[in-house]
Amino acid sequence: MKKALLCIIALVILSCSSDDEPIRTESAINFTLNGINYFVTEFTETLETTDENWRRIEASFDDNTKTLVFYVLEEETNQIGEFFLIEDDVYYSSDVNFGNRETSITTHTDSKMEGTFRVTIENTRNQPIYTFTNGVINIEY
Repeated sequence: MKKALLCIIALVILSCSSDDEPIRTESAINFTLNGINYFVTEFTETLETTDENWRRIEASFDDNTKTLVFYVLEEETNQIGEFFLIEDDVYYSSDVNFGNRETSITTHTDSKMEGTFRVTIENTRNQPIYTFTNGVINIEY
C-alpha cells in the first residue's frame, strides 16, 4: 500500500508543469463597465475604409448585447480617437473633445496594440451613462 501511495505521489509531482515555463498572456481587452468586469478575447481589427490612417477595433461582449468600438491613428502612440459603445443598435460615443476620459496608447504597430483607458460616456446634461474604468488593451492582430 505504501509503495502504491508513493508511486501516485511521484506521478503527481512529475506531471506538474515546471515553474520555468513562461507565463502566457492572452490577447485581450479588459475593463470594468458600470462596476462589472469584462475580459474580451474576440475582436476584429481593420483599417477604416474611408480613411486608412485610422485603425478600428471592434469587440462584442455581454453575450453579444454590447459592442465596444474605438479608433486609433495608424501606428501612433498617443490616445484613442473616437470611442463607442453600441447597445441595442444605439450608439453612445466619446471623442477627444466630448466626454470625460483618459486614454493612452503606448504601443501601436501593424500587428500589436497596448494601452489603457478610462472613459465616461455622458448624456447631453453631462450625466454619466456608461463608465469604463481599469481599461487595458493588450492585443495582437
